[in-house]
Amino acid sequence: MERARVLIPGKRLFDDLYFCGGGKSVCMSGHSFGPDVRMNYLIHYIISGKGIFETDKMTYHLCQGEGFLIEPNVSTFYQADETEPWSYLWISFNGQIASRILKDLDLCREHPVFSCEKGDDLEAVLSRLFNASESESSLFQHGQLLAFLHVLAQKPHNLRNLNTLGSKANYHTDRALAFIRANYSHGIQISDIAHYLGISRNYLFSLFQENIGQSPQEYLSNFCLGCARELLTTTTYSIGEIAQLCGYRNIGVFTSAFKRKYSISPSLYQKYNHTHPEINPTELAKRNQENET
Repeated sequence: MERARVLIPGKRLFDDLYFCGGGKSVCMSGHSFGPDVRMNYLIHYIISGKGIFETDKMTYHLCQGEGFLIEPNVSTFYQADETEPWSYLWISFNGQIASRILKDLDLCREHPVFSCEKGDDLEAVLSRLFNASESESSLFQHGQLLAFLHVLAQKPHNLRNLNTLGSKANYHTDRALAFIRANYSHGIQISDIAHYLGISRNYLFSLFQENIGQSPQEYLSNFCLGCARELLTTTTYSIGEIAQLCGYRNIGVFTSAFKRKYSISPSLYQKYNHTHPEINPTELAKRNQENET
């Protein structure tokens, strides 16, 4: 459970870099998100407390003054600490030059975490965004996105990479994950992944269990459903279009799989997200069910 305040993006003005949303979340003990994927870049900055951030390669233990990057189409998991749950700011963006800007900040999939001593300045950016009037939203949001990134660019001492724990990935696992990211929308099967790598399905299974803690089928399903959830949140595509984009050729199979994972149908998830963007649709569905009983 978390208490969240969310910013809704205005009209997109530029294709090279654009604001996709932002907010501030106060998490309860043990609150988690994922494993899941996002369609846009997200930067989280911890303003109090602590928690963990996991990618398919590493686990990071982070606290106040530190943050992490989530890249598009990369499965991640993060969870607030049980005794000192974190609160964080977040900002979401995308565009043709987004990866280049992040490279200048020394942030990438291999080094997604950082430390910043200018937390007050980052909070000030979010405060200005929250206080802006609707009439100035689009251009103002773009300017504040640049301001947020500019704060992170204040070097040499406020940004550093944090290295924790050892790498879990190996050559075959990395290639399998890259294959999934590139081909998930085509409705690939586990046999396609094994064939691409030139290994048996049994060996692929053991690699995933050892390095990721999931079977290949679990990972592929979670990845596709995570992409679907992001599309339900950030687009107005129909449920059928989203199912197709995420590799499901049968909308009934997609709806059943989504409901099993998130305890809510994709149509209701989309509806609740658009009418109550500040609340996790899964949490809202649970509240409605409790009120009905």
